Amino acid sequence: MTARRNTCTAVLFLCSLLSAVIYLGLGTIPEVRGFAAVQRPPHSSQTTKASILARAEREKRDVSTLVRTGVRPLRRSLGLSLPTYKEALGSFTQLTEGSDPAINALLDRDHLFIELYGGTQRLLGRRMVEDVDPQYTVVRLEEDLLTFSDPDDNQVDMTGRAEEMIDFVQRVDEEYDTPVLYVQAPSKLSVTSLPQGLEDPTEAEASQFLSLLEEARVDTLDLRPAFQEAVEDDPQMVEELFFLTDHHWTPAGAFLGYQTLCEKLEKRYRFRIDDSLTDPDSFDKFRFRQVFLGSQGRRVGAGYGGLDDLEIWSAKFNTHLTYSVPIVGIKREGPFVTSLLFPERLADIDLYHDNPYTIYAGGDYMLSRAFNEDLPQGKRVLILRDSFGCGLTPFLSLCCQEVMAMDPRQFNGNQDLMLHYIDWLEPDLIIVMNTTGSLRVDKLFPYLPTARAKALEQKRLEEK
Repeated sequence: MTARRNTCTAVLFLCSLLSAVIYLGLGTIPEVRGFAAVQRPPHSSQTTKASILARAEREKRDVSTLVRTGVRPLRRSLGLSLPTYKEALGSFTQLTEGSDPAINALLDRDHLFIELYGGTQRLLGRRMVEDVDPQYTVVRLEEDLLTFSDPDDNQVDMTGRAEEMIDFVQRVDEEYDTPVLYVQAPSKLSVTSLPQGLEDPTEAEASQFLSLLEEARVDTLDLRPAFQEAVEDDPQMVEELFFLTDHHWTPAGAFLGYQTLCEKLEKRYRFRIDDSLTDPDSFDKFRFRQVFLGSQGRRVGAGYGGLDDLEIWSAKFNTHLTYSVPIVGIKREGPFVTSLLFPERLADIDLYHDNPYTIYAGGDYMLSRAFNEDLPQGKRVLILRDSFGCGLTPFLSLCCQEVMAMDPRQFNGNQDLMLHYIDWLEPDLIIVMNTTGSLRVDKLFPYLPTARAKALEQKRLEEK
């Protein structure tokens, strides 16, 4: 049976591939419009401050129209054509390295191969789509959510990583007398399971990491129990808390994390938070249908995993915030939905190159600052976070005087430089937040190098 299925897959794949080559070779590619017509953004080294400011001004156009009426009227007002699935089709990658370069370029541009191959795998009922890089192998869960899973992965000992965090917390306490709270964000696998026969070690790694921190008396908050309780009460909630095709939590998931964090801030750090700020009914939700193909979906195509909706949350109560990203010249002032959120980016989306998740907070920056004009006497919080922080920090800004967010990846492991920023910003509280999968990845956790640097130095000495 397995051999027959593999044969069918190969035949279907080759037929699709041949059809695509003939289609391109005959010159019958339609004019590129919509999603496919959007060019990649320029490299940061080619982006001047003036161009960034000009783009920021352009992006502010018709935001109120977008939030009030949705994407389609805004598209029409801007003269933009509505995209189709065909215009979002995928990339011709490693399997065609020996093919004609011109055909390769065309297929890469249109992402045809990914869609054809992923669609074939879905028709055959495959739960796993293997990738050239095993860590990007995509698995479809029971709830139709996608996740990354490396079938050959083994659990990593978190002792060294925990020592890094403990050393960092102690150094901040000794040098700046500032409390540090470590927050463990969840992943999809915190609330759902892989198919039988597959295992993922990241949940166990996060539990070991937290246990070691607690033994060293580092203050921690594990968000996973709140998510697990929500899904136990309503199994369908998993699809509300996480995107189907992306590894991040949804705005609803980020809000649940924010609610849970606020309980901790009130009890442990004496924050005064009005109940309306943590009530989801205090927000209007605008849902935009099928506008997001996430990090996992891009590996297998929309034909395999579908497309995600995206919600814009707009506070019903009056808000006045100032949001700035000094290093790229962003400064926005006004209500929550247009200062801390970037809904205008939904005006035109390239499924394979744009990331609508970053509509919340704008993206991962070295330093961003959100000042709440309505709470001039509130607490000032610095959050060191991975990309999950994009969804949470706008909500957190509602209950603080200022929320400063730093992406430690931007410091290239330079702990002294990061501490220099901490000294300059003088926060009342430092929050370090990571999702379960990022704990083991050096590139996603390079900012606490004390223990790791010692281990690497010892290894170098032994190899001499």
